[in-house]
Amino acid sequence: MKNFIEYLTHQQALSLANAEKLAATQRMDESIVEKVRANIYGIFHTIAQMPDVTSEFMTKKMEQIPSAWHVSLENAVKHGDYEKETLERTKIAVMDEIKAAFDGIKGDFSDES
Repeated sequence: MKNFIEYLTHQQALSLANAEKLAATQRMDESIVEKVRANIYGIFHTIAQMPDVTSEFMTKKMEQIPSAWHVSLENAVKHGDYEKETLERTKIAVMDEIKAAFDGIKGDFSDES
């Protein structure tokens, strides 16, 4: 799980740094999107650090947590809320990145604990 936690830490830091750079150039909408990205990495960073976490538990959380985002995305599209749509699509895209990284890394740890 250590490599996965390191990945999440790195990605969260990158997103926060990008958010700061964008805010400094008055690109506030883009900065907000980067903060949302950082938040998603942070959520899974916290979960991955829980005691005795298993790959099955992580996989389950990766399905449960974004389910509400998909519903919110549908509602945003339905109501023409483009700002909300962008944020929900961002969350889902980050989740896809996290899942792909997790699948690539999970062979590096065991669920013995």
